[in-house]
Amino acid sequence: MSDQEFRERILSALDDLKEQIKTTENRTEKRFDSMENRLDSIDQRVGSLERDVGWIKGKLEGRQEIGTRWISLVAVGTAVVSAVIALIALVT
Repeated sequence: MSDQEFRERILSALDDLKEQIKTTENRTEKRFDSMENRLDSIDQRVGSLERDVGWIKGKLEGRQEIGTRWISLVAVGTAVVSAVIALIALVT
């Protein structure tokens, strides 16, 4: 094998390696793009989930406030009725 043949083989091997590297880079870029798209999709889903959880939390807090109002109204109503009964008992 002459030096010229050796050089040609080395150069062709280097060209093959360059092509493999380009192919690998293209695949890697496509994978990164795919991952970015997936991350964007996940971010959108998490944002939607956060809104839904906030809505549910607001609903539960609202119901709790309504329950607290009813309990206070019942307590006040009971106090008023007992005061009226006590007054009636004093008068009679």
